[in-house]
Amino acid sequence: MLSSLLVPLLIGVSGPSVVVPATLEAPAAVDPKKMSQAQIRAHNAKLQRTDPNYIRCVRSAAIGSLVSRNFSCRTVAQWEAADRAGNEEVRRVQDAMSSKAVNSN
Repeated sequence: MLSSLLVPLLIGVSGPSVVVPATLEAPAAVDPKKMSQAQIRAHNAKLQRTDPNYIRCVRSAAIGSLVSRNFSCRTVAQWEAADRAGNEEVRRVQDAMSSKAVNSN
């Protein structure tokens, strides 16, 4: 009798299996700083420019040199996070300084 109760329970527990399409899976973490330019181009070939995982590189002049250039490569999401952090810091400093700039004389 016990086995007749357990068999339907074991069969019913398995339930339907869910298959996640490859397009909905989370992409592997990407570290643009460890990638070569060729790897970055291959990675970006599959993505749109607005994708958070698209890697954008910015070239800037090295301090103290007229010839040397620095490359900074980050994902779009990392650039946006850096912009937000910088804006929040400037806003915080501006608020702190504006309250101290009042002349009480």
